[in-house]
Amino acid sequence: MTTDLTDYVRSYLTPAAGYTPGASRLTDRPVIRLDWNESPWPLSPTAEEVLMNFRRGNRYPDYSQAPLRKALGEYVGFDPSRIVAGAGLDDVFMTLAMLLIEPGDEVVIAEPTFGIYRSLFTLHGAVIRNVPLGPAPEFALDVNGMLDAVSDKTKLVILCNPNNPTGHLFPREAIEQIVDGVSCPVAIDEAYAEFSGIDHLDLAESRNNVIVLRTLSKFAGLAGFRVGYGIFPEVLVPYLQRVTPAFANITTLSAEIAIASLHDLDYLKANRDRIVTERMRVIVALDALPDIQPFPSATNFVLFRLPVADSTSVLDALARHDIFIRRYGTPGWRLEDCLRVSIGTTAENDAFLAALSAVLQEQSALEEVTT
Repeated sequence: MTTDLTDYVRSYLTPAAGYTPGASRLTDRPVIRLDWNESPWPLSPTAEEVLMNFRRGNRYPDYSQAPLRKALGEYVGFDPSRIVAGAGLDDVFMTLAMLLIEPGDEVVIAEPTFGIYRSLFTLHGAVIRNVPLGPAPEFALDVNGMLDAVSDKTKLVILCNPNNPTGHLFPREAIEQIVDGVSCPVAIDEAYAEFSGIDHLDLAESRNNVIVLRTLSKFAGLAGFRVGYGIFPEVLVPYLQRVTPAFANITTLSAEIAIASLHDLDYLKANRDRIVTERMRVIVALDALPDIQPFPSATNFVLFRLPVADSTSVLDALARHDIFIRRYGTPGWRLEDCLRVSIGTTAENDAFLAALSAVLQEQSALEEVTT
């Protein structure tokens, strides 16, 4: 008997490509990775000590990750019962989807924004309602458009603030207008909150429909250990206990390193301050290059516009210098002439700026020859 196994695939799935990460994963040679928004700094001293002395991989983690949730709760000032952890923030979004989404439900987002939202929630059968941001450099949030997009089918509104990949902050009043204008849950993804000096923790306390989502990948430099978390309304806690995976999908080692990192906040904050200082230096340096327009950033990356219609040639040329940054060619995003660079060490940032200047000069000389 001949069977077409695709007949058994969930009806709302398509074989379309999902989220596309940075390109530096494609090479094993030493390169400068400025395309993944990672921290350039190593583990904190206490976390490094945990890593070097870890011997308990033969035992399961705490089933509910209670020690980790306690440490995260102390960090953000919330009862641990309201904290949901996961193997990276994507995993917490997966738990959120398991909690809320049935096929045909709607999720409202504002693109350009983090590409995982669209790919992950459609995986669960959601229909994405996109209310595009305004043009650069403001990338204004269309508050009325967001509110109008909400219907009786809407299960979730997602706001990324500071926003990725644009790097900018939405006005506080705009966030509050949306939160107060809908009855459905509003998830505020503040993965870059520590770099902006702005958070929405008070909204998670004062509003009953706000979910605040965070990660230790950026601020704490734990991208490789995969620890994200969310602060959820109390009323959802019993349901979350049903849908959160066993052990929150977090290994014993990752949990212990996360806890240790949160004991070294002075170290983490010092690294954060170095990144913020470098961010401003990179913005100034980009602005000094001919026809380059860097956009304001409240994150650990900078989006900038190039004097070309398609930035692919610049991206590829930088890769030939073993420097990897990020391009977004998604239709409708209007970022085809832009690139995004993560903030690395001073040496990495200097190498990027020198390579970019050389590439632009090479391309300008080539254009003069061909014309």
